[in-house]
Amino acid sequence: MNTIQTALSSARFNRLILWIGVGVFAVGAAVLVFKLAGGSDATNANPDKGFHPQLPKTAIPLKNSNGVLIKTFWQIDPQVRQTIRTFLVAGAARRNQGLAWQVVAPSVKQGYTYKSWSKANALPINYYPVDDVTRAQYYLDYASTQEILIEVGLSAPKRYQMRPTTFQLGLVPVGKGAHVKWLVDYFMPRWTPPVPQN
Repeated sequence: MNTIQTALSSARFNRLILWIGVGVFAVGAAVLVFKLAGGSDATNANPDKGFHPQLPKTAIPLKNSNGVLIKTFWQIDPQVRQTIRTFLVAGAARRNQGLAWQVVAPSVKQGYTYKSWSKANALPINYYPVDDVTRAQYYLDYASTQEILIEVGLSAPKRYQMRPTTFQLGLVPVGKGAHVKWLVDYFMPRWTPPVPQN
């Protein structure tokens, strides 16, 4: 027997060939799985040319027009408090949808014209028939240069047979410089229905 034939028939060489074959099979199987399970989405995940990533603006605590750091609802400027009251009466209670148009942020009225908003049966605002905004309870969650978030405790007239509900109401600044207006962009109840008991 020659040396090549002896080497090829040795147990050690056969084990080596077996492990190389197993390795090649595993790599091939992994490539096949990744290729098939990778999905059919061929879109490029790289950003477009000219894209410059920017960090979000840092929220700075909000000061009112007197330069006082806002820590309570009553420290918010009067025109912002009036925007909230107007929204509750005109928008949430649906008493004047045209007036509500003026105090909601563009993100809320997206897809509407003033005319379609004024006559719409369904608006992207939770309905609640507010009894009296002067008796509502207001609590400031936080106020920054990016957002004001308030909790509003509301009650409805007795004829509606609705329970008093606490809502979260958010406002965002719209415009620049001296023309900034705070407009409502969030209004959701904090109440969740109870889980039925068996």
